[in-house]
Amino acid sequence: MESFDVIVCGGGAAGVGAAVGAAQSGARVALLERYGFLGGAATNAQVLSYCGFYQCDSRGDRAIGGVGYQALLELAKLRENIQPHHSELTGNRIILLDPEKLKYALDQLVLSHRVELLLHTTLVQVKKQDSHLQAIDLVDLFQQKSLSGTAFVDATGNGQLARFAGLSCRVNQQEKHFQSMSLPIRLGGLPKDLTIDREAIKAAVAVYNQQAVFTIPRQDGGVFMRVPNSNDWLWMIVDLGLSDIREDLVTKAEWMGRKIANDCVAVLRSEVTGFEHCHIVNTGPQIGIREAWRPVAQYALKREDLEIGRKFDSGIARAAWPMEDHSKPGKPSYLPIGGSGYGLVPLEALSTKIPNLWLAGRTIGADADAYGSIRVMGTSFATGQAAGVAAALFAQQHECPQSYQVIAKLKAQEALL
Repeated sequence: MESFDVIVCGGGAAGVGAAVGAAQSGARVALLERYGFLGGAATNAQVLSYCGFYQCDSRGDRAIGGVGYQALLELAKLRENIQPHHSELTGNRIILLDPEKLKYALDQLVLSHRVELLLHTTLVQVKKQDSHLQAIDLVDLFQQKSLSGTAFVDATGNGQLARFAGLSCRVNQQEKHFQSMSLPIRLGGLPKDLTIDREAIKAAVAVYNQQAVFTIPRQDGGVFMRVPNSNDWLWMIVDLGLSDIREDLVTKAEWMGRKIANDCVAVLRSEVTGFEHCHIVNTGPQIGIREAWRPVAQYALKREDLEIGRKFDSGIARAAWPMEDHSKPGKPSYLPIGGSGYGLVPLEALSTKIPNLWLAGRTIGADADAYGSIRVMGTSFATGQAAGVAAALFAQQHECPQSYQVIAKLKAQEALL
């Protein structure tokens, strides 16, 4: 059985942050991903923008350094624009992404730090010794195998590793509905000089709703963004609610989302000038899932923490994205971050009662409102990096590191705290 200091499950922003952060701390690291590429929601669900890298107040300071910023610099090497873009609808600062360039950039970042990358790999089972994780069983395209590890990071987004390890998980915190799922649509066949006529789009959606089996609740025409390095546009209009964490409900949402997309685009072709020849290029390998199982951490970041921009002494990452609520499909709302425009995520929000297991990305401890801020990919890079550093220190010391030790390592890795 091959052995590693740190095993990271999940190859999205949080997993990349964790793997590189651990490797930069001197650990031997394995990074597992069930798809054939890294990037998480940005590449598997077509969420082609990084949120959380910049504050959304009037100052707009950068909030994420370290591994996240290294990922942007890899994109810059590919001549990608890594400067923030102001969202048309919200005014929030985002970074637009070319998914193929991002896949390549993340490959280069991870492999340059000698991380053992295992793609097409699915977690099957975990093995424990007393209160510690000891090993995991996997299946890839060709075989089953096991890996042993000294420390582990759950960056799966859906809490699979934590659940398999027997960690208590919660759903529907504070009686809120789950955050809705989204199916972004990539549109081709549009004029190079196209200007989006939002009123015409809204009117077309209204025409669609009059005849639709599955209606679109979003009334603002959705989010349109031009995909970098192409004439395609990304349209975010399809939002679907999730009433429970069950595979049959997600399966239904997948085919419903594709039907809505195809039927609505047909209406665009007939109703909106400039869209006469538009077609769906793709809808991504999977629907974008915002919320699933929530493992219990040592501390849950609270709404009031972010309303005042609280700076914990054990803070290991900046949370600068507004508290974005999608509990009502098609009707997102935003609560701003108070204080200096960002709050700090404490190390305790990444720690669990399993001494050698850390949480990263949207699995970390947060209440229903704070979750809307910490789940985004920019912040996930930062909490992932902190989880990876903590795991690496555990592997070296064989005991849980103190927050000041993690913070010192993060600062050495140029994280912004």
